[in-house]
Amino acid sequence: MVKELYRERIKVITDLWGNILDKWDELDRSNLLLMVQDTYEKNGIKPFRGFKSTNLYEKELISLFVIGKEGLGLYDDYRQVFDKLFPLEEKFYDVAKAIIEKTPEDAYLLAGNDKDVLARALRLIFTEVIFSFSDEEKLIKVLRILGSSTNDGIKHTAKSFSRFYTAFKLAESLAEGNIRDKMNYIAMKKALAISIGIEYPLPKSSYVALISREVFNVSPKIIKRVLEVTVQP
Repeated sequence: MVKELYRERIKVITDLWGNILDKWDELDRSNLLLMVQDTYEKNGIKPFRGFKSTNLYEKELISLFVIGKEGLGLYDDYRQVFDKLFPLEEKFYDVAKAIIEKTPEDAYLLAGNDKDVLARALRLIFTEVIFSFSDEEKLIKVLRILGSSTNDGIKHTAKSFSRFYTAFKLAESLAEGNIRDKMNYIAMKKALAISIGIEYPLPKSSYVALISREVFNVSPKIIKRVLEVTVQP
């Protein structure tokens, strides 16, 4: 079941798909990105993000891909639309499947030995989980698979994404009001690390504060009280 926190976001993306299907033959990725950014800004929605603030709307096309494919079931009937506007996301999907069905090394090879492509494949699975199209266990399984690799690039990507996912889930819980004090926060951080089950650097409070503010619009007052971090209003 979709969390209340994401209902408006999913509605906006669903409406966006109506516009995309009406105009797809006139669109390219550049037009699509402008359409997404304009729609998000008009509706007060911010892209999912971690530390990096570059190419946020380009990365956000994964959300559109997931909603279109998994939520609306458009992929088979509108394959030409996906092939034209979401070719990179199709690649990320194939890489994500390869992690589970083949080996981490096969998936990395399919990703062109590119850590960013591998991270985008993880983001695709993450988005499925966040929007309740996949179980959290799917993401955890994939992180463990990658974390078990002897390839430094693959292992680093698993650790980096585990830190992001931990920070995101903490920020999400803060936005939902489920984390009320520093003790709750620390306990949940440890619980998440145990559930992921690989060794990785836990996120600092400043990272959680960034996502809380920039994705979920959590008030600076709550962030300061719980995380003991000061952010700009």
